[in-house]
Amino acid sequence: MSEMKPPNSPREAIDAVRAQVQVVATETIPLAQCNGRVLAQSIHADRDSPALDVSAMDGFAVYMTDLIAMAGEHGLPMTALEKINDAIVGGGAPNIAQESADISEAMIGYAPIAMRAGHAVRIVTGAPVPIGADVVVRHEDVVVNNGGVRLMMEASAIKTGANIRRRGENAKRGVEIAHAGVLIGAATIGAMASFGVSQVVVRKRVRVALVTTGDELVGAQNQPQPWQLRDSNGPVLESLLGARAWIEIISRMHARDDADSLADTLTRSMEVADAVILTGGVSMGHKDFVPQVAARLGAHTIFHKLPQRPGRPMLAAVRPATGTLAARMILGLPGNPVSVMVTARRLGIEMLGALAGLSTQHFAAHTRAVVNADNATLPMWWYRLVGERVNASGVNELHLLSGKGSGDIAAAASSVGFVEVPPGQHTLGTHNFYAWMH
Repeated sequence: MSEMKPPNSPREAIDAVRAQVQVVATETIPLAQCNGRVLAQSIHADRDSPALDVSAMDGFAVYMTDLIAMAGEHGLPMTALEKINDAIVGGGAPNIAQESADISEAMIGYAPIAMRAGHAVRIVTGAPVPIGADVVVRHEDVVVNNGGVRLMMEASAIKTGANIRRRGENAKRGVEIAHAGVLIGAATIGAMASFGVSQVVVRKRVRVALVTTGDELVGAQNQPQPWQLRDSNGPVLESLLGARAWIEIISRMHARDDADSLADTLTRSMEVADAVILTGGVSMGHKDFVPQVAARLGAHTIFHKLPQRPGRPMLAAVRPATGTLAARMILGLPGNPVSVMVTARRLGIEMLGALAGLSTQHFAAHTRAVVNADNATLPMWWYRLVGERVNASGVNELHLLSGKGSGDIAAAASSVGFVEVPPGQHTLGTHNFYAWMH
């Protein structure tokens, strides 16, 4: 496969990568461990929800035909427990507390009771509606006095089925509750627990190996010489990617500015990772070996260079599965710190999401305006760092930060993310906003 023509936008670049990667395999894990993972198998309701008619309010269950009497001078009597104990149906058992009480009550966690016409049964939210009752009158609409319940509003104002949630109203048995490809969160976990899913089929974590390049780099713990730099790219990528439960960072290595050293490091990384992300070595210098080494190891370039600032030299390649070698994705990010942050957040994470089986919808950006917009434009996609502050009205506002280029990590430190400005446009109006912490 020959080198492809560079895409003209971040969206085109991501789609080009999506078209050539394979989704990782699946595994089954306990429900308690699936938060933040990617659902690989649709979830269906194993029973109706609710499973029977239940009350939507605290109040009294009655027959519709008894509402006029309930609104009369004496109201309706509350059914004595001993008169309905023998009528409990559906396999439920009387509560001991109920047996000693003077008044019956429809209880949560017990089978529905049968009730007689001309009476009212106390009921709480979520309790099964007594058999025969076809309306629940809210507690705030009645007066309870001397064992009777009197309706304090016009009976005609209450309709049949009022304050009753019908069986299957939320979902019918067999309907899809969550579809494959969604990121599992608290709401999905709650639904799965409700419908009896204790073991969940998810996509395996996308295994990522990080490789920083550059003879000038030393660790953050070192005291660098003036001609050296502390490595911020490795920690940045660990932060951006490691915060996502569907990604597993399995290694972080450093390669010298030497083709053979880089080839050895990249080979070892591809042996254990689904994707390798490199920083530096992708531009046009005589020490930028990433493109040629990737090709030497059998990877096909999807694109090299994008019309964007910062991050123009970015590279994406795929080594296809051959023989015993599994398919691997290679992302080469420019070495400047802000370029790494922006390209990893805007493109890299969604490209890894393609391996994880996440849809493009999951990565849709929110649009926001900046309060100090200017008229500056570029003939390419422009990622502009923004900070956030609360104005006098208590509203959070984005504001452009002034920086000295893609190496200005000091300016990036006060940013919350960046806005994406299309070619030829200025920052007036709203633009896609990408937060570091999202």
